[in-house]
Amino acid sequence: MRMTHGFGLALFSLLFIGGVAIAGSFVLRGEGNVPSDLQGIALSKPVPIDRRMFMSTNGETVFPVPSRNKWTFLVVGYAHCPDVCPFILGNLAEVEAHMMKSVAKAELPRFVFLSVDPQRDTPDFLKDYVNHFSDRLVGMTGDPATIDGLTQQIGAFYRLGEPDAEGFYPVDHSGEVFVIDPSGRLFAKFKPPMDAEATVHRLLGLTAHFRAAQL
Repeated sequence: MRMTHGFGLALFSLLFIGGVAIAGSFVLRGEGNVPSDLQGIALSKPVPIDRRMFMSTNGETVFPVPSRNKWTFLVVGYAHCPDVCPFILGNLAEVEAHMMKSVAKAELPRFVFLSVDPQRDTPDFLKDYVNHFSDRLVGMTGDPATIDGLTQQIGAFYRLGEPDAEGFYPVDHSGEVFVIDPSGRLFAKFKPPMDAEATVHRLLGLTAHFRAAQL
């Protein structure tokens, strides 16, 4: 059968539009097959985290991700922080309170505050600080080398400032919430402020994405 010029143009247009649609679907899914609704949150390639031991607020030596069945929401900061840390931890407490009502207890993530200022943030001081926000929030710290090892792996930043005349020094640090999956990898990052209900839905989405990748 001979193809007419008009029919050829129509067929070409159809193929072109179909190709754009298919390409668009790949763009929406993104690198690493990250679902479109998790773009900018989930990492295309999760980052394995070395097993580094930290001192918790109850004096025990622990790993930030102790259970293979739990997600971990990790915040990096210091207890003498005047603004960023109280804001993020207060926001995290709101998210936790909402999750307590809508997520099964076994599915609740672990909330961890990692202090990068071990000189001032002793276990007792850190315990009082985190309990101000939530009694489920786990505080921990470690020696500088251990802290540096973890922060570098997850892409967190911190820098100790110069002390003033009274000896107080500020600490510049990252403001994200780092999400570690049940297998101990950095899987996603949230940028505060986090809407409590939306974060619950995103955690469900991250869980589905994580499980699909295990198949």
